[in-house]
Amino acid sequence: MATRPWTDFFDEEFLSRLERLRLVAKYATSRSRAGARRTRRVGDGLEFADHRAYAPGDDPRFIDWPYFARMERLLLRLFHEHSEADVGILLDCSASMAPGGRTEKFNSARRAAAALAYVAMAGGERVTMAAFADELRPTIRTARSRGQIFRLLDRLAELRPGGPTKLLACVEQFVRRREPVSTALLISDLLDCRDELGDALARLKSACSSVCVLHTYSPPDAAPSLAGPLLLEQAETRGRLGLNVSDDVLSRYRSRWRHFAELCRRTCMSRGALYVPAPTDVPMDRGILAALRQAGVLQG
Repeated sequence: MATRPWTDFFDEEFLSRLERLRLVAKYATSRSRAGARRTRRVGDGLEFADHRAYAPGDDPRFIDWPYFARMERLLLRLFHEHSEADVGILLDCSASMAPGGRTEKFNSARRAAAALAYVAMAGGERVTMAAFADELRPTIRTARSRGQIFRLLDRLAELRPGGPTKLLACVEQFVRRREPVSTALLISDLLDCRDELGDALARLKSACSSVCVLHTYSPPDAAPSLAGPLLLEQAETRGRLGLNVSDDVLSRYRSRWRHFAELCRRTCMSRGALYVPAPTDVPMDRGILAALRQAGVLQG
């Protein structure tokens, strides 16, 4: 029997870890009805949110009559609004995700995308996933069933990193698609897109109730172990730089990296997006659950 293309990096152990993630998330997701997610907006849902003063023209069905009987004051009952929109996953597929052909970071990002999709589907959500680089790749949309994870794994296995990053243009394409998205999850190393990151997040935020950024990076990204004279090549532009790597050069690089990561975090915060660092040497389970809870996909 021929093996499926995803078995090289989505093995049985990984599938077992996905199932453990689902079981950990099961209690939280069971507290919300399938396919509905509480948003920050208020509407005519079933879950009470707050009161506000009654104003002429408000629907009298939502007046809190017991309160009026006690206090002789008209208040309107407000309820959390629920969304039937999808969970959207945007996966960075640019050349910097696998510099020099090393796929550790890209494989980690693909596993994160699979885990996010699996747990969301197990919680009764539809998932729309698209990879991007210089253009948006074809999207895949699942049903509300974790049984569709294999279809999504097949698509992830077919992806090959390459090309420059055009984040803003790809985000514009993504939000203009027919399927509405309530929660957007961006998985990226955020390299070569810093100047566009703020505008891209603002665009996502204008179309989605919540946005979460998983900043994927490998240990060599943050603290490379290099020494001596080297010819460095930029993964996306192919530009080259000759450099003699000394302890002082490495120290300055690490300082610049910390500044870069902090700038990404602040940019996310300023645009109302959640920032979750996702280094490849940290267990995926911990980061994925944290991201899902922060993004509101899990209510617990």
